[in-house]
Amino acid sequence: MLIVFDLDDTLYDCSGQVKFETRWQDARCITPFPGAIDFLSSYPSKKILLSRETDTGLQNVKIDSLGIRDYFVEIYLCQRGEEKKTVLEKIQREYSSEDIWVVGDRIDSEIQYGNELGLKTVRLSCGKYKDMMPQHKLQEAHHTITEFLQLYKVLPT
Repeated sequence: MLIVFDLDDTLYDCSGQVKFETRWQDARCITPFPGAIDFLSSYPSKKILLSRETDTGLQNVKIDSLGIRDYFVEIYLCQRGEEKKTVLEKIQREYSSEDIWVVGDRIDSEIQYGNELGLKTVRLSCGKYKDMMPQHKLQEAHHTITEFLQLYKVLPT
C-alpha cells in the first residue's frame, strides 16, 4: 500500500498557523495535526509527499519544521497545481503493484486528480477549502474525514 499526502491543511493546520504576510517566520513554528507523526511513523505503508510550492524553499522549511522528511520514500514539490496530476501519473506507473491512496484537502486538486486516475481518495475537510463543494463526480472523495486521526478508520488495516 502507498499513501500520497498533500502537506498544507492535510498534515498540519496551515490556515490556522501560517499567515501570508509572515509565512516564512510562521513556517518555522508550525506543528502537525494531532496524531500525524504517530501515523506517519507507524502506519504500515509507503508514503509520498506531494505538495505545491508557491515560494521556492518554503515547503522545505515546513517539512523540516514538522520533522517529517524521513517518513516519506519520495517528496515532490510542484510549481503549479496541475503538475500534481502529472506526478500522480508518474507515481502510479512506478508503484503499479501498490494499492494507492491520495489524502488531501483540495477537491479541485488532489481529490479530483486521484479520482481521474482511478486511485482511492480521502479528503481531509478542514482549513480554507473545507467548505468547497464538489462541482462534479470526480471531485467527490471516496472518504471524507474532518480530523487527521480518522484516517485509521478509512484506510485498510
